[in-house]
Amino acid sequence: MPLRVHFTAQDLARTTVVSEPDPLWELVLSLSMLQYRHVAERYRPWLARTRARLTGEGLWEPVRLLASLVPARGDCPDFLTPTAGSAFDAGMERLRATPRERVGREIAHCFRGRRVPPWIRSLARGDRDARTELEQALVAYHGTVLAPWLDEIGERVRTDRARRARDLLDGGVDRFLSALPPMSWTPPVLSARYPVDRDLHLRGRGLTLVPSHFCWQTPITLVDPQLPPVLVYPAWEGDDAQEPAPRPGGPGSREALGALLGHTRGQMLYALSCPASTSELARRTGTSIGTASKHATVLRDAGLISSARRGTTMLHTLTGIGRALLGETQPR
Repeated sequence: MPLRVHFTAQDLARTTVVSEPDPLWELVLSLSMLQYRHVAERYRPWLARTRARLTGEGLWEPVRLLASLVPARGDCPDFLTPTAGSAFDAGMERLRATPRERVGREIAHCFRGRRVPPWIRSLARGDRDARTELEQALVAYHGTVLAPWLDEIGERVRTDRARRARDLLDGGVDRFLSALPPMSWTPPVLSARYPVDRDLHLRGRGLTLVPSHFCWQTPITLVDPQLPPVLVYPAWEGDDAQEPAPRPGGPGSREALGALLGHTRGQMLYALSCPASTSELARRTGTSIGTASKHATVLRDAGLISSARRGTTMLHTLTGIGRALLGETQPR
């Protein structure tokens, strides 16, 4: 079954990508993943360490409470993800300010046909103790489960955003929307596999795109179509295997670049077919962060890449000369 997002010309002009991870979306999605038996390989280290940490620190009770509100599959209330792209503290402030009527309405919608646990019934009625329990559980889960992984989550989201910017600059809106994973763009509709058949009409409100570390199967949107439209999608991993490789031995191949620049710098230039931070570049090439930084400086001084600091992250991007050296007739 598909999700279909319907754009107007006004919506295309108002579509944006958040610049930083959304902590509450990551929290909700990671909580769903924690309830899965089988997850993608890249999440297994996180899953193993998280389960061990929850057991060791006695946090199963807060997780049990949250899991009763956020199932492995199915809708969860929109008030848990109040503002796309906001910091955790700001998101929590918005959550605390959610009117009781909205909390009750969204819980009733999400629990149609399901048994409502007593704690959630109290929350829906506006019980102050139940609301306090929810807030304390969210804070405890964020501090224990997400905080140790925030650097990795942030790097992946910023890398994805850099790729979206490059798609937009090099190929316009069509390329930007066509490259969103795992979706397809047939103007004026963006569609994706979804648990239910659904149409989301933007009607000039624009769309906030949220790349997410813990979104891994299908894109996700808010339950209430009257809320400002948000679409959460899997952040790009920076895997070279997703990029088409140059012909072996031809212009821009690893062998040719290695002969010209030296093996390691040739590898790094090839790895920057899509922008990357220094630590991501080190991961892609199997080097240390110090080595990646040193060679990135040489490539930058040679005019083959440009580097820009985004907060605490240095993001590296190929220049036109760098792309030409890879033998690209057009940007990937």
